[in-house]
Formats: sequence, structure tokens, C-alpha cells
Amino acid sequence: MDTKRLIRILTKKLEPHFGMTTCALQQKVSSAVQEAMEETSELEDLLEQLHTRIVRFSYRKTDGSFREAIGTLKPSVLDKLSAGMKPRRHTSWRSDCIVYYDLDREDWRCFCPENFVTMN
Repeated sequence: MDTKRLIRILTKKLEPHFGMTTCALQQKVSSAVQEAMEETSELEDLLEQLHTRIVRFSYRKTDGSFREAIGTLKPSVLDKLSAGMKPRRHTSWRSDCIVYYDLDREDWRCFCPENFVTMN
């Protein structure tokens, strides 16, 4: 979707809820949409990298602390790791979480996409 059209639609929907002028609200919405698009792009890059290599990245945990992780979703690495592991009961994750294999903790972990900070 065209970002300008998206901004106009969001501004119209949010206008009744804020005491701002349309112009000021549109600037706020525009800024928020731009930030969200950049974050989405970074998350897509992280997921692509996780599937192709071992990645160092960080995110904010639900308790507010920061976590630097080394993880992967690369099939060849996971196959080697699973060969030496005992079978475990798989924990179900929320469908909106980013799931990865944490090489430091030697276990599966997840985080909310909105908590992603950076990829190193």
C-alpha cells in the first residue's frame, strides 16, 4: 500500500481521539508509520539472516532488561544440534513472536517483534 494513503487513512481514523490539528496529527502518524516500516524491514532482515547463518542480535525482554543473543534458524546447524539432543517437549509459542534457537542457552527462545533492538 502507498504510505501516503496509509497515513491519510490512519489520520482520519485517529483524528476524533486527539485534540490536535489535522496537520499536526498527520505529521505524528507519518513519523510513526515511517518508524514502523523501518523496524519491519530490520525484522525481515533478521529473520532472513537467522535462516542463513548464526546471528548476534539484541532485544528487550518482557521485564524491560536487554538481552543480547546469539541464535540461528539455519537448518544445517539445527540438524547437527538436534542429533546430540535429548528429545524434549516442545513449548508452544505465541504466533506473533520471533522464535529462534539460542546457541548460548542451547534452547529455543522467542521475543516480541516490537522489542527487537538491533542486529550486530
